[in-house]
Amino acid sequence: MRSKVARFISVAAMVGFLSAATASAKVTVSNLFTNHAVLQRNAVIPVWGWAKPGESVTVRFAGQQRTGTANAKGKWMVRLAPLHADSQGRTMVISGGNRLEIHDVLVGDLWLCSGQSNMQFPVDGSWARALHARTEVASADFPLIHLLKIPRDNTPRPQDNFKAAWMVCSSATVKRFSAVGYFFGRDLFKHLHIPIGIIDSSYGGTIIQSWTPMSALVRTPALHGELQWFTSAAQQYHQQLQQYQRKMAAWSAAVRRARGAGQATPARPHIKRPQNPFTLSRPSPDMAPVSIFNAMIHPLIPYAIRGMVWDQGENNAWVNDPIYGTRLAAMIKAWRRDWATPTAPFLIVQIAPYFHYPKPTVGVPLVWQGDENAVRTLPDVGMVGTMDIGNLHNIHFRDKQDVGKRLTWLALNMVYGHGAVRTVGPMYKAMRVDGPKIIIRFQDVIGGLASRNRKPLDWFEIAGANHKFVAATAKIKGDSVAVSAATVPHPIAVRFAWSCKAVPNLMDQAKMPVLPFRTDHWPLR
Repeated sequence: MRSKVARFISVAAMVGFLSAATASAKVTVSNLFTNHAVLQRNAVIPVWGWAKPGESVTVRFAGQQRTGTANAKGKWMVRLAPLHADSQGRTMVISGGNRLEIHDVLVGDLWLCSGQSNMQFPVDGSWARALHARTEVASADFPLIHLLKIPRDNTPRPQDNFKAAWMVCSSATVKRFSAVGYFFGRDLFKHLHIPIGIIDSSYGGTIIQSWTPMSALVRTPALHGELQWFTSAAQQYHQQLQQYQRKMAAWSAAVRRARGAGQATPARPHIKRPQNPFTLSRPSPDMAPVSIFNAMIHPLIPYAIRGMVWDQGENNAWVNDPIYGTRLAAMIKAWRRDWATPTAPFLIVQIAPYFHYPKPTVGVPLVWQGDENAVRTLPDVGMVGTMDIGNLHNIHFRDKQDVGKRLTWLALNMVYGHGAVRTVGPMYKAMRVDGPKIIIRFQDVIGGLASRNRKPLDWFEIAGANHKFVAATAKIKGDSVAVSAATVPHPIAVRFAWSCKAVPNLMDQAKMPVLPFRTDHWPLR
C-alpha cells in the first residue's frame, strides 16, 4: 500500500510539487503553538517544529521537560505526557539555538470543525450572519474559549504549516469565525466548564473529494477514478510546463543572440504559462481531489484533538454523487489513521433541505444516506438532524445556534458519557409488514413520537412490488409509525422525507426531527 502511495506522489514530484523545504537556521514551531493555544487534556501532546538538522530542541511546559533532535529534513518533535484540564494560562518555552516563549497556553478539549460553506458561515460576516448576530457578538467574551481559523487554501503538496494564530474568543474575534464552531464551543464550555479550543478549517463551495487524503484514494477501489485524475493531471501539466519552458528558453536565447549581433529582438511567443490544476485560486466543483486536505488538514496532524465536526455535502448533492457514502467513510477512516486515533469522535451535521437542487429525490437524499451509513457502520460517528431548522429557499440557513446546541447534546451523549445515542433526532431502525400496513420502528427516540404541528404526519410514501411510491397515511403508535395507502394493498417499502423539498412534521418529544430514510435499495431517479 505504501509503495502505491509513493508511486502516485512521485508523479507530483516530477513537476516540483513536493520539493523539501529548506530547514530554518532558527528553531521554529508549528503555528498550532502560538500564544493562546489550547492543548488537549488527558492525551499525549505532540509538539513539533523545525530547526537545523541534528539540532537539539527542548520543550518545557507545566513542569515537564522533553528534548528532541531535528531529523535530516530539519523537523523535530517531542511528546508531552497527558495533562489535566487547566484554566490557568501557562508559558511554553522552546529552546535550541534560540528561545521561543508561547504565552497563555491552556489545557482543555479541542474540536476540529470542517466542511464547506455552512461550516464557514460566520457569526457576523459580510456575506452571511447568524440569527441575532449583533446580540451574539456583543455577548461573545469567553476568555477560556480560544479560536483558530485556518486560512482557505488548496495545494497538491501536503503542507507542513499555515499562516494563522490562536485568538481568545471575544466580540472582536468571533465575527468572522464559523458560527457552527463558535456556538458548539460556547455551549460545550457552558456544560464542561473547562477550556475549549475550536479549530475552524472550512472552505465554501468545496466537494468532499478535495478534503480526502491521497491514502484514502489508494485504499478505496471506488475512488481510483480520482486517483487517476490526479496522476493524469500531474503528467499533463508536467508535459505542458516543459513545452512552455522549452519555447521560452529558445526565445530567451534568440533575444540574447539578436542583442549580441545588434539586431532587432524577436517578439515574445504568444503562449501562456499553463494553469496549474492543483493551485486554483477559487475551487470549482471539479477541483482537484486531495488539494484542500493537503493545505488545511495535513498541517494540523498530529495535533492532539478531542474530536471532529463535519458539515459538508451540498456540492456533492448538487451533482447527484452516487458514492458520497463511500467517500465519507474513506475520508473518516483516513483522517483517523493520520491522527492515529481509530475511534476519534466524528460528528456530522446533516445538510438541510433546500428547494432548488436539480433532482429533489436523488442528490440530497444520497448525501443523507451516506451520512446515515457512516453512523451505522463506523464506530463513534454521530449525526444531528436539521430538517426543521433549514430554509427551503436559502441553502445558507441562519439558525446556527440550534446546530451548535444539537452538536453539544450529541457530544455530551456520545463523547462525555451523558447517554448512549448517536443521532440527534430519531433514526430508522426496522420495519415489518403487517397486512396492508408497514410498521416502522425508530431508535434514539426521546419520550415518544409526535406531530410538530399536531396535523397528520406528512412526507411518508409507500410502494408495492411495482416500485412506484405514492403518498401514504402514517399514524403514530408509541415509538413506531404505521404506514399505509389504499392503493397499495401489499406494500413492501417505505420512504420518509426523501426529498430536498421536505420539511416533515414528525419529531420526538424533545422536538428533534425524525431523520429521513428509505427501507428499499432500489435505484433512485
